[in-house]
Amino acid sequence: MDARKRMDDLIAITTRLIDVLEREHEILIERRHADLNGLLDEKETIARVYQARVMGLQEHPDQFEGLEPEDRDELRALAQKANNLIRVNARMLEAAMYASKRVVDLVAEAVKDASNPTGAYSQRGSTAPPAPRGTRTNAISLDQTL
Repeated sequence: MDARKRMDDLIAITTRLIDVLEREHEILIERRHADLNGLLDEKETIARVYQARVMGLQEHPDQFEGLEPEDRDELRALAQKANNLIRVNARMLEAAMYASKRVVDLVAEAVKDASNPTGAYSQRGSTAPPAPRGTRTNAISLDQTL
């Protein structure tokens, strides 16, 4: 593959990655987390292709010899934009995961607190929730006539 074709290919892949990252960014800002699932496969595929091409370029930088400096600058600018979006999206995903975990923790605490809302003793002298229906309890009686 000639240098021009490689450059055009890498520019197309980088542009597509930027597009996916910008859509993900928008979804995260609008808190439409359910819409992220549809984007994951596309993002993963493009990111793998991008990573493979960039690694190939790092191993053999002579692949782009003979190209105009403007072409290299365009690719550099696109790569920088993609890297910035990757960093921003990583922070936004971490924040969304933290918020989701916090909501789950709060719900768990509310359920735990609702099991014994008053903290008072029951008729049986316990603060534990009553046994589920259908659970048998053994009756004990004492004969004090001895």
